[in-house]
Amino acid sequence: MATATFLVHPGRPDALALAHETADWLASRGDTARILSFSAPDRVTEAGVEIPFNSVDLTGTTVAVSMGGDGTFLRVVRLASAGDVPVLGVNFGRLGYLPDLVPDQVREALVKVFEGNAVIEARCALQVSIADRSAGDDVSVLLALNEVVLEKIDFGHTVRLATSIDGEEALTYSADGLIIATPTGSTAYNLSAGGPILSPALRAMVITPVAPHLSLDRSLVLTDEQSVRIAIVPDRAGVLVIDGQEIGRLQPGATITCRVDPQPVRVVRNEPQKFGGILRVRLLADRGQ
Repeated sequence: MATATFLVHPGRPDALALAHETADWLASRGDTARILSFSAPDRVTEAGVEIPFNSVDLTGTTVAVSMGGDGTFLRVVRLASAGDVPVLGVNFGRLGYLPDLVPDQVREALVKVFEGNAVIEARCALQVSIADRSAGDDVSVLLALNEVVLEKIDFGHTVRLATSIDGEEALTYSADGLIIATPTGSTAYNLSAGGPILSPALRAMVITPVAPHLSLDRSLVLTDEQSVRIAIVPDRAGVLVIDGQEIGRLQPGATITCRVDPQPVRVVRNEPQKFGGILRVRLLADRGQ
């Protein structure tokens, strides 16, 4: 008996309806399903009961099914990765770069997962450690599948960010911000800021400054054995954004450390994707080519 856990975007009644229809179909097969709907940035609702997002236990889940767009998918990944649960993305969003299945493909895809015939890609994620002395001595650790961004807060001003690579002082940037992207996220904000596109099969990260002032404007690519530490230099604070979600403001002296997570994120794909096809379909389609 297999178990699918559906996590549904709250603003998509069509996604919720499909989750219930698919759950009934799974029950007719002798399998089981859970349906959770996001009710707040940090909370979900299951069977009418609201619970903290981080308390959701996916033990025993065969596959986590994201029903929404890229934002929903990224939140599901953060939850599923803790239990090494593969994520299947059903696209109900406008773009849907990450979830590549359409609604009428969900049953076939689930059967492939349950029978062990699914295409499952291992995607590199970043482990992000946050230390802010103004908030106490605790260190928070979060996961990023796409990117980590430290940005300025004040309009018309830059933020100063000092980097260390593998414990050795490197560059200090005066810029609008700094992006640390995974290969998966290299085609997002990193690309818009002039950074390189990395093959999603790589285990690496790329550091790209945003509008640097009198600083190196080239990107740096690090291996999965390296780490980068970024400190906010006085006297201006910055804001930390992970996978499009604002985590909070960080005061001068606060640091984040990024390294490639040893455990990859497992993503269910409709069919194998090659690098050339990703570039053609995902990037040129946006330009009407």
